[in-house]
Amino acid sequence: MTKHEEFLWELVLHEIETKAELSRLYFDCLTFITQTEQLEAFQLHQKQRAENRRNVLEESCLMDE
Repeated sequence: MTKHEEFLWELVLHEIETKAELSRLYFDCLTFITQTEQLEAFQLHQKQRAENRRNVLEESCLMDE
């Protein structure tokens, strides 16, 4: 295996490890939210954040015109 291939393989492994850690963190957060009976509040928060992001993107696109 060449040095370049080794480097790329290390990048792929790092990406896999990072995504696995993020998945564990997300699962822990969701489990905690569910156990503390905050799921509805969390889902509302997610919806509001998504709307805010969409509004910011729309405003950004309008400014570019």
